[in-house]
Amino acid sequence: MPVLVHSNSAQRTGSLPSYHLIGHRLCPYVQRVAMVFSQNTIAHKRTDIELDTKPDWFLELSPTGNVPLLVINGDKSLFESAAICQYLQDMYWTKLFPVDAYDRAFQQGVIAIGDKILSLTANMIYRDLSENMVDATLHQIHTQMSIISVLMTPDSVAKGQDLSMLDMVFATVFRPFALISAGLNRDLFAGFPTLRRWSNQLAAHQTVRTAVPATYYQEMHAFIACKDGYLAKRLRAIPHQDLTFGVNRPVM
Repeated sequence: MPVLVHSNSAQRTGSLPSYHLIGHRLCPYVQRVAMVFSQNTIAHKRTDIELDTKPDWFLELSPTGNVPLLVINGDKSLFESAAICQYLQDMYWTKLFPVDAYDRAFQQGVIAIGDKILSLTANMIYRDLSENMVDATLHQIHTQMSIISVLMTPDSVAKGQDLSMLDMVFATVFRPFALISAGLNRDLFAGFPTLRRWSNQLAAHQTVRTAVPATYYQEMHAFIACKDGYLAKRLRAIPHQDLTFGVNRPVM
């Protein structure tokens, strides 16, 4: 199916821009951009780098030194996943957000809460050195999940074949929960059946599944286990080859 371009410059030249996405195999923000590319069948090149040893050529291109970075036509670049996804929505006739102004703003507010949860998850990986610190972070995650569970009713979750930006964001928020639950023996979805169902619907979606390597959980295990935190210590006790995840079920 041909891609419809919503761009004056592209229409004048009669050609589509070339895209080079630079990211990391496990980065949730890169996953969001990858899902927009995949869902809209937008041709692009992708290069993954190591975050601990970022190459000089990347640092010369990126004003922030962070991924994702999108290089356009070899001479322009965009950074920050939200900006890149917004650009792709504007360039192509994508429906990442509702048309109605209120509904669009409401979803952006919910996305902001999702980003808070993702930031708290990062704290658990990088900063929380003790069980007490992890417990405090889990309490904060539970508080944010409680807010989301009120806002997201059963009639408002993951309908249709195409994912919204809200779906894509929470696919990246929920994805590491299964690994965290295995490491801590805690069920992050306890008390939130609607969010558990939404997470499972998203995890089964082709666009979500292909945004990461098939070995995502094994690679994520190795990525976290080499850190100094309490979660890393717990995960080191679990052989990565024993990890198999699919559906977020209650922890027994």
